[in-house]
Amino acid sequence: MKNSFIILFILILVVFTSLIKSSTRELEAQIYILKEDIKTLSDRKDLILLENNFLSSPERLFDLKKILFKENLIPLKFKKFIILQNDGE
Repeated sequence: MKNSFIILFILILVVFTSLIKSSTRELEAQIYILKEDIKTLSDRKDLILLENNFLSSPERLFDLKKILFKENLIPLKFKKFIILQNDGE
């Protein structure tokens, strides 16, 4: 009788251990997927921030203006714009 209780106890421990192991594997798989998603989103965020900072920085725009346009640029007034309309269409 004592041996049967010990064997039953060991079997119950083995079953619980296998259940805990399988649930742990599932949790580790979910954690891995979430970490990969976080890395992907973080990379996208870094690229978007870099693009935004690169394109919208006033200093960068002035530097590009000096490099690309040798002559001085003059600002235009809105009143000097002419609106063209096509009456044929």
